[in-house]
Amino acid sequence: MRIAFVVHKFPPESLGGTEIYTWSLARALVQAGHEIHVFYPLLAEPGTSVSSRIERDGIHLWRVVLAQQPESAPRQFWHTFRHHAVERAFPEFLRTVQPDVVHFQHVQGVSARLLEMATGVSTVLTLHDYWYFCANSQLLRPDGRVCAGPRWGWNCVDCATVRADLRVLRYARPIVALPFVYRNAYLRRLLARVSIFIAPSHFLRQQYIAHGFPPQRILVLENGLDTSRLNGNIPLPPPPTRPHFGFLGSLAWQKGVHVLIEAFNRLPPDAAALTIYGSEKAFPEYAASLRKRARHPHIRFAGAIDYRATGAALRQIDCLVVPSLWFENSPLVIQEAYAMKVPVVASRLGALVEKVIDGKTGRLFPPGDVEALTNILHDIIAHPHQLAAMRAQIPPVVTIETHAEQLLVVYNRLCHGENVPFTLVNELAPTLET
Repeated sequence: MRIAFVVHKFPPESLGGTEIYTWSLARALVQAGHEIHVFYPLLAEPGTSVSSRIERDGIHLWRVVLAQQPESAPRQFWHTFRHHAVERAFPEFLRTVQPDVVHFQHVQGVSARLLEMATGVSTVLTLHDYWYFCANSQLLRPDGRVCAGPRWGWNCVDCATVRADLRVLRYARPIVALPFVYRNAYLRRLLARVSIFIAPSHFLRQQYIAHGFPPQRILVLENGLDTSRLNGNIPLPPPPTRPHFGFLGSLAWQKGVHVLIEAFNRLPPDAAALTIYGSEKAFPEYAASLRKRARHPHIRFAGAIDYRATGAALRQIDCLVVPSLWFENSPLVIQEAYAMKVPVVASRLGALVEKVIDGKTGRLFPPGDVEALTNILHDIIAHPHQLAAMRAQIPPVVTIETHAEQLLVVYNRLCHGENVPFTLVNELAPTLET
């Protein structure tokens, strides 16, 4: 089968969760004997020579090279969902590749118009976040509260004017909201052309249904994990004491790292250790505030971790903490932790409630509740045997190879004109919560 992926970024230039998943899936499908083509934009410094077509890991990469240059706020907003240069390159890609199916991984920063340009081809779109009805993709208001949705663009104005020099625009809220109303209506019209949507969690599916998307076209299918990436044996400094808690992810305030640090500060000095893996460059002010908050002697900031060292880091961790303050969909780090039999303590929020079974594969606490998280950490320290009990109840993860087989069933049904009901998850992934 000839399969085309469309994605906003791709490794090694970018190593976010969606990019790593797409890369892993493409390699698994190549190993299964299929022909894979990936179409994506690549920002390059003006004047640099970058090849638009290369092959890597047996995958055919089609890169639309765009000059990296400053843009005005309106142009930046426009390019989040429309880009004429990308649109001009897509017809040649389709004519040359002639794919049996086009699987859109993300079109943010690519161009949503590609959804209607893929005419005559079966199309699949994975919902990795909330971008198709939330312009900032996270359903999170600037003050940290979970957002109820765009509300005809009214709530979007707050996110768009979060900078101090733009807040005066809130007095013209109805006018400022109009571009967001247009964007959402435009995306909704294009999404009507998609054959089937895939949501990696039931929570995400329900969010899209609540915002008017067709339930009969949204299939729940957990993302697969390339477990081979966790085999690296890269030496890392040992923790100063046990139990050893860990955080792996972005040092962004919506990830709730400050909640974890405040809870850990309340523990006795030699009771446990905490290692925080995450780049301090993306949000330097927040990262600096985390270092100022950290008063416990065994809190370590280990910086960004190479994805090849993820397995080594998890082998050192007794318990992973995911203190998110936003509606996580299907965090890759939880799958990675489970693959290494590491229990997870997480916020009782969004899809995390599906991913972490309280008292069995980990513990849940109210989001942002420092005292509740402190109590859980105290309990684990006082009763370390529960970590072994939780490790024994962690189910096998869905591997990327199994996930590829599941998707091939979807692809084949679409190519043969067969219906793909959302209940197909019961056939494809019987181990998932349904």
